[in-house]
Amino acid sequence: MTTSEPGDGLTASQRELWIALLASRAAGGPRRAVKHLLQAGRAHLLTLIAELSEVERSDAHNTAVRLHDAGVQALLCDDPRYPDRLRCFAGSPPVLFCRGNVDLLKGSAVGVCGARDASTEAIRAARACGQDAARLGVTVVSGYAKGVDTESHLAALNASGSTIAVLAEGIDHFRVKTSYRGLPEAALGRMLVISQFPPGQRWTAGAAMTRNHVIVGLAHALVVVEARESGGTLKAGELALKEKRRLLVLAGSVEVSQGNKQLLTAGARRIGNRAELVDAFGRLDTEQPQQLRLG
Repeated sequence: MTTSEPGDGLTASQRELWIALLASRAAGGPRRAVKHLLQAGRAHLLTLIAELSEVERSDAHNTAVRLHDAGVQALLCDDPRYPDRLRCFAGSPPVLFCRGNVDLLKGSAVGVCGARDASTEAIRAARACGQDAARLGVTVVSGYAKGVDTESHLAALNASGSTIAVLAEGIDHFRVKTSYRGLPEAALGRMLVISQFPPGQRWTAGAAMTRNHVIVGLAHALVVVEARESGGTLKAGELALKEKRRLLVLAGSVEVSQGNKQLLTAGARRIGNRAELVDAFGRLDTEQPQQLRLG
C-alpha cells in the first residue's frame, strides 16, 4: 500500500500554488529561490521542498486548494508567462500570486506612482496618465493605494483600458475598495491583482517599498507624478534610474514638487505637458531588452 504525500492529488494549477507557497522557505529566502529556479531548475527546488516537515507541506497543500478556489494562481519565475522585463530586474520575486487576467503581463506597461495625499494638480495628472495609457493600449501598473495610484487605475479602467494593481500585502487581504465598486463588471475584468508576498502577510511600510521593485520591474517606463523629498515614490524613481529603466517625471507649469526636482537633476526625462506624455507612451516598445540577472 502506498501512502499519500503532501502535494499529491493536486491539479497542475494547484500544484504551482503549492510550490510557490513553499519555494522561499525551502530555498532559504526569496533571492535564493530565484537562483534555484533559474539556475538549478525546478527539480532541484522540489528536492528542497521534500526536506520540509510534513506539517509545512500539508498546510501548503490546504492553502493551495483554498487559493485556487478563490481564483488565485501562481506564476513562478521560471514560468514562460512570468514577464522577462521583471525576471531580469534586480530584486525580482520568485513568485507572483495573481487574481485576474495574467495575459495583461505580456503587453506594454507604464508604472505610475505618486503621493497618497496628492495635490489637486497631481490627481489631474494621474488621471491623464491612466486615460492616455488606455487610449494607446498600454497597461497601467500602480500600487492600489489612495491618491495617485487609485486615480491612475480608475482612469485607465474608465477609458476602457487595463491596469495591474501591485499589492504591498498578501493577496488574501485584497478587497475591491469603495472607489472601484461603481465600475462595471467588464471594467474590473481588465484589472489584474498581483502580490509577491505570502498570502496572509499584512501591509507594512517595508513591504510597500519592496512592492515598488515589482512596479518598476514590470513597467517599460515609470511615471513619477508627484514625489516628496523622501519616501516611496522618490525611492522608486531612484531605483528606475539605477537600473536604467525609463523614468518620466512630470513637471508642468505649476510648482514642481521637491522629489520631482531631485529626480530631474539625477537624469530623469522631464514631461512638461500632455503631448510629451503621449509621445513617451507611444515609444515604449523601443526599449532595449536587458540581460537576465541571477545575482
